Amino acid sequence: MDRRHFLTAAIVAPLLVPASRTRVSAAADGSEIRGTLRRLTERDLGDNRATFMPDGKTLLFASKRSGRSQIWAMDRDGSLPRQIHQSQGNDHGRVAPSADGSRLCLSSDRSGQNVVYVLDLASGGITPVSDPAYWSFGPAWSSRDLIAFFSRKGGNVMNIWTVRPDGSQPRQITDQPGESRQPWWSPDGSTLAFSANHGTSAFAVWLANTVGSEMRAITQRGSFEQPFWSPDGNKIAVSARIEEPHYRIYIMNADGSNPAPISQPANIDNVHPAWSPDGHSIVFTSGTETGALYIFDLT
Repeated sequence: MDRRHFLTAAIVAPLLVPASRTRVSAAADGSEIRGTLRRLTERDLGDNRATFMPDGKTLLFASKRSGRSQIWAMDRDGSLPRQIHQSQGNDHGRVAPSADGSRLCLSSDRSGQNVVYVLDLASGGITPVSDPAYWSFGPAWSSRDLIAFFSRKGGNVMNIWTVRPDGSQPRQITDQPGESRQPWWSPDGSTLAFSANHGTSAFAVWLANTVGSEMRAITQRGSFEQPFWSPDGNKIAVSARIEEPHYRIYIMNADGSNPAPISQPANIDNVHPAWSPDGHSIVFTSGTETGALYIFDLT
């Protein structure tokens, strides 16, 4: 099999996990968003941080099924899991596709330091786009062909940076005390949502434009992380802890108002939400090191 087919075909054939389906109704007070919850993968496989390809038919995710973290794909219903890239390091974190799906942005420690890379699916060529001297993670690819990620470069604990897909024009977007991390672009590519703690124990969702100005917090109480815009730009999905011990997945307005939970497993952290391109579903990780991937279909 040539390298191109290696990247696009199913090179590993693990056990298929049938999705479990549970019909969801609103909570008694009407606060829970209606929909259908399905489990896509089993626990203890190290599956996490799923993201849809632009066509909405394929999910990308990181998994330790092969013994270390590598990039995998599966169909939207959880069938046909297959490894789509192979490296000697740990390829992990959320995978961000380009607008046309021909390239992927990912984080990897294959060089010894965690670096953000761009992978061309057709050729298999992979290019580092963050400074290899600094730990960097969590890329997001905008519709304007700009990549955002967070890094230890630039002072503070973590900062948001942007860069072109060829590694040119790096720009530090945030310069705040503590951690600024987990950026995700609005659908039009004009605004970054990210989480920041300003050196405290609680994170808020912040918004900024492409050059880091017009920066503002849109959440106040609780701790809000991993913001992900809906495809129409009107909503943001987040993982938040609000007056309870575990993180839950919420959908809120793009100004941070009216967060409402979706149906999800109880008494466990639910993290890393990602919208489908059609806006009908949210995929997320339930649990951490031993977690499983779930999908919530809105009614």
